[in-house]
Amino acid sequence: MTLAAPHEGRRRALHLASASLGLAAQAGAPHNMMTAFLLALAALALLLEGLRRRRPSLNAALARWSFGALRPAEHAGLTGATLLALGYVATWLLAPPFVAAPAMVVVALADPAAAIVGRLAVPRGGRKTLAGSAGAFTAAAAVLAAFGTGWRGTLAAAATATLAERLPGRGVDNVAIPLATAAALWVAG
Repeated sequence: MTLAAPHEGRRRALHLASASLGLAAQAGAPHNMMTAFLLALAALALLLEGLRRRRPSLNAALARWSFGALRPAEHAGLTGATLLALGYVATWLLAPPFVAAPAMVVVALADPAAAIVGRLAVPRGGRKTLAGSAGAFTAAAAVLAAFGTGWRGTLAAAATATLAERLPGRGVDNVAIPLATAAALWVAG
């Protein structure tokens, strides 16, 4: 069971804002610029992870600067933001842009949708719910339909994203959803 951040809404807002990376790629941002930006983002996230382990004062400062968006387990472990940055860069480097861009938007919207719908269905649950999975599927399908994926690709990739969202382990879905979605889109081609 994952304990919530003091301000889960702020956390979800940051997750949603990260969709701008996939939208920038879709809008035609140069591939080399996106690659450099995503690599720099992941490197910065990993650098901060390393520094905050060496310097407890920096860890405490980052927790304060997050304005309550960090979950208790993240004070000692990898943050969801770092895992999301790693998921984005891995997806961008391993998949062609035409599938990486929508996959990045899918994780930015489907993961928070799963959390919101799941929390509404089971207010004290703390675990992944079927209602949350339905929320993830619906958000993923809406994103993919908006990208013009076609009904086969939309259904296959939304189902794959939903299965990836259900994987156990804190933050694993931030890496698994974009990679799985991109793979499904690529295969559905």
